[in-house]
Amino acid sequence: MLLRDTIVDRLINRAISASLVGMLLRESWFEQALTSALPGDDDTVVNLARQLSFGAILLIVSNIYGIAKLWDGADPDKAWQRQRVYDLIVATVTVVILVAGTPARRANLLVDQLLGWPTVVLWISFCLPVGITAVLVGRICVREMLTGDITRQERVVFVVILCTAVALGLDASTIVIETIGCVLTDQPVLDPEMHRKALSFATSTFFAVSVSAIPLISTLTTRLGCDRTGRYVRRLQPLWTDLTAAVPEVVLATTADRRPPDPAIRLHRMTMEIRDSLLHLRRYVSLDDADYQDPQVYTRRIAEAIAAKTTGRPPVDSTAKPKNRAQPGVRDLNAELHELLALAHAWPQVRGLITTHGQRLDTSQAR
Repeated sequence: MLLRDTIVDRLINRAISASLVGMLLRESWFEQALTSALPGDDDTVVNLARQLSFGAILLIVSNIYGIAKLWDGADPDKAWQRQRVYDLIVATVTVVILVAGTPARRANLLVDQLLGWPTVVLWISFCLPVGITAVLVGRICVREMLTGDITRQERVVFVVILCTAVALGLDASTIVIETIGCVLTDQPVLDPEMHRKALSFATSTFFAVSVSAIPLISTLTTRLGCDRTGRYVRRLQPLWTDLTAAVPEVVLATTADRRPPDPAIRLHRMTMEIRDSLLHLRRYVSLDDADYQDPQVYTRRIAEAIAAKTTGRPPVDSTAKPKNRAQPGVRDLNAELHELLALAHAWPQVRGLITTHGQRLDTSQAR
């Protein structure tokens, strides 16, 4: 719901959805629900669900492959066209797996408990896409690290992804080699209950979800205003509210888009609108250089200017030309932002002066 704007976002969502399906197909309570809902022998339904989970895993792999192709420079405009081809391949391989797994289903055994050439076909069909994807991802990681134009953090990420790709590639190769060797020698595999394979799938899914949680956490903190930009916006909000209420003409026009603006854009607009308000309000009060030096004094003068403007007092002529103030075209935007944050910090202590001075001015004008 929160990360679906880009092609990669949607591919990640599809991969996570496929991993959820794959895990459900191996959960006992879900398998019992399937036996109640589907016709046929219970054991057959359970074994069919477990073999279908191979297809769910391959669907994860196909989406990772699609992400890797984009990473490798493939045309983004044809991403979904390519993905349909990958999904068709997954569907075809899944059918092959189900056909090759028929003897095991009929015997009510796991595929590794009933070794034979159908099992070899099953594991080759399953491991080949995994191996191809691992090679592609590993090659891209090596290429990116060899360019040297990456940060230390990016290098760490590439190393982790490379290690994961190598581990998956070796695991896929080991499964095929071990199965062929056991069939040729008529020996059982080392893990006929397939605990190691189940652990490998669960671990890979965990890391995939963990990696996707990184941008998710970033998005959540941004949406909730908990990031640094969001905190700046919240701190400036009271000052901005009072200033733009006094000088509404400085508020920039908004678009018809109902989505909340990006915090960085919102902060930039607030900064400009506060700055323009201050430039407008300084006409209503006499200021000198010393007033700008102390945020406590400056905010007090701002409150007096707002009160003067809202009560209809005409602008005053100020001959002072202060040096230290937020002004249009200032080059150091970061310094300007921190000046405004200092004003925002002092602002709550003088907000009451707006009403007090306004009432005092009204009284004096009535007299």
